Amino acid sequence: MTNCTSCKGQYDETDARAAAAHTEPVHCNARRTCRCQGKPGCYPCGDSFCLCSSH
Repeated sequence: MTNCTSCKGQYDETDARAAAAHTEPVHCNARRTCRCQGKPGCYPCGDSFCLCSSH
């Protein structure tokens, strides 16, 4: 198991889907100033800051 620096959770680095969710950045087109821009899918963005489909 690996600790994620974004969400502080753990994931199995041998699971490709889990690894991608914790390491690959999402492409948020909702707003340029959205705080999830460049962050992985697991990033706890919150509804008040993000309207992208990934979060």
